[in-house]
Amino acid sequence: MRKLLILSSLTLFTFGIFSCTNIKTQNINDANNVVMLVVPEDLSSISDDEKYANFEIDVPEITQDVYDNSSITAYIRRTYDDGRPERWSELPQPFLSLDDSSISYLSFGVGFIRISLQSETSILELFDLMKGNDLKLVIN
Repeated sequence: MRKLLILSSLTLFTFGIFSCTNIKTQNINDANNVVMLVVPEDLSSISDDEKYANFEIDVPEITQDVYDNSSITAYIRRTYDDGRPERWSELPQPFLSLDDSSISYLSFGVGFIRISLQSETSILELFDLMKGNDLKLVIN
């Protein structure tokens, strides 16, 4: 009886998977597009209390089609002077090793990206760590 119950459940599950008709798949491009950028030396805006700031970078590769049909992942190059290996860290990126908790995150629109920075007290230490570093955007 138990085998019959398992077999019938498995059959119903398999039938349910193969009978789905509402699945829509759209393949915009076959490969990821990688765009390399550099974090600017100056912020685009900063709040009076220095708890929020952002910088924007023009990215002409973000067309209306990309905006409508793709996702973008951003990575910042992390380098160290103490022998630790260089690596890429994905945004959003929390920075808990600073004097206070800070975070950076990505948003994008047609033709640009914005990296926002937030902190408990001041984003200046976080921005000093980021400015001049490489940013890698992966558009997929």
